[in-house]
Amino acid sequence: MRILLVNPARKHLATFGHHSVFPNSLLYIAAVLEQAGHDVKIYDNQVDLREPRDFVDWNPRLVGFSVLSGPNIAEAIEQTKQFKTLLPGVKTVWGNVHPSVLPEQTIDEDYIDYLCVGAGEYMMADLASFLETGTPPVDRIKGLVWKDDGKVVFNEPSKFIENLDELPDPAWHLIDVPRYWEKSLNTSRGCPSKCTFCYSPLFYKGYSGDLSAGRIVSQIEHLHKTYGVKFVRFFEDTFTCNRDRLREFCRLMIEKRMPVQWDCDSRIGLSDEDIGLMSKAGCVSVGLGIESGSPRIIKFIKKGITVKAVEETIARLARHKIMPRLYFIAELPTETIEEFRETQDLIKRLDRPPYQYMPYNPFPGTVLYDYCIKEGLIKAPSSLAEWAKVVTLRAANPDYLKVPPEMLDKALDDLRNMYFLRPLRFALRHMPFYFIRLRPWPHELWKGIKRFILYFNTRPVPEGKVRGQLR
Repeated sequence: MRILLVNPARKHLATFGHHSVFPNSLLYIAAVLEQAGHDVKIYDNQVDLREPRDFVDWNPRLVGFSVLSGPNIAEAIEQTKQFKTLLPGVKTVWGNVHPSVLPEQTIDEDYIDYLCVGAGEYMMADLASFLETGTPPVDRIKGLVWKDDGKVVFNEPSKFIENLDELPDPAWHLIDVPRYWEKSLNTSRGCPSKCTFCYSPLFYKGYSGDLSAGRIVSQIEHLHKTYGVKFVRFFEDTFTCNRDRLREFCRLMIEKRMPVQWDCDSRIGLSDEDIGLMSKAGCVSVGLGIESGSPRIIKFIKKGITVKAVEETIARLARHKIMPRLYFIAELPTETIEEFRETQDLIKRLDRPPYQYMPYNPFPGTVLYDYCIKEGLIKAPSSLAEWAKVVTLRAANPDYLKVPPEMLDKALDDLRNMYFLRPLRFALRHMPFYFIRLRPWPHELWKGIKRFILYFNTRPVPEGKVRGQLR
């Protein structure tokens, strides 16, 4: 059976900030489907500018979409409708976070036939088998939401896969690997933290499972030998959550003398010993979700960290020549001018390492989203299409924010003006010869220059051009 898996176009990322990463969830689903004997293609609009009409001759029977909240929804709706028009009889299925969190509103649309709520690998394989052979019965497919003569049916919930080693390797052969900006791996699912702004506690309901250290190293070896990959980003909530796995992974990377460097995201609190081991194993950068420099805001969002722990962790990373990357959330509910200044003061005390400000996005179903609804800060969209317009709290309710827009704009200008030079400055002051340590450092330097160019070129990519063609 022919199955097309779609990562919907994200035209809003065609300006600066567009970083294409492997569509890992689709790659895993594709691998399971191929293992079951199906013919699969991936249509990833991050890098693929074909249109739905270009797949008419191939004539897939099932088209699946990976859908997140925000602008991604508008493009998913448009393309789903196009496939329904172009391919009479085709079945469509939506999965990932948004349809899993708001299944009732999503399945209400007549152009969507099924929803995958939760993990999609085995669910999609069962759905494909049902459409092709009639087995298993549609009402026995765990996690599936479907329609029976117009009546919405919710099947028994599915569970996330605890042992990811049981899955085949992602189907990298279905994508054009060199075209992706980030060669990314997803080796764990979920997060044990309870941050109120994040969808992970709702979607994964905790830390649900991971790949073994040996399997991770095996995947890196394959990417290196097959595609010449020299740098990998672990694109997941927190790669370092399972400390035993982290240490075993690092030991294997050291033993095998892997010629691949890597970076990851982590919570605050890594020990000096673990950071030293990561550095020896090829880690050159770690992203840290700080969110705010205000102790009250940190407590309000249930981040579970302290400012002191932030300072200590960054000092350890610098000592072992690992570049810290800090993530902050701007315009959080209840944040005052003084608390925003506390964040700016923290950045200054840390000597301005690479950092990002991300405007607060009220993700549906999260604790902080429910707070915003209760306090009247935002209005819940009444239709699926309206979710495409819900991006930031500033856009939804600019009058509520206590931090003046011009104050945030100035902070963003300061970030923009030093975007390219900030890693270099921090390295020279705290990690001499850091860039020499990067094995593919000329490539990384050139990639940084391209990012710098893209940052200041904020015009949308013209139609007919390849997104990210500077890669």
